[in-house]
Amino acid sequence: MKAVADTLGVARSNLADQLRRPDRPRRGPYRRAEDEAVLAEIRAITDARPTYGYRRVTALLNRARRSSGEPPLNHMA
Repeated sequence: MKAVADTLGVARSNLADQLRRPDRPRRGPYRRAEDEAVLAEIRAITDARPTYGYRRVTALLNRARRSSGEPPLNHMA
């Protein structure tokens, strides 16, 4: 098992755990109900300003959300 773990670059304990419980259900990606709406807002900003990084996009997003009465995201003031 050590050779397999070394080849795959994973811990042996992880492999042993997977072999013991192969029918363990996998979790899917975490999604909130409002993610799609926020993603649309982010895409609108990045389409208009493609060179902006995440900090500027977050600042613009939060500014727009505050002006419309919604709470800001990511605890940025």
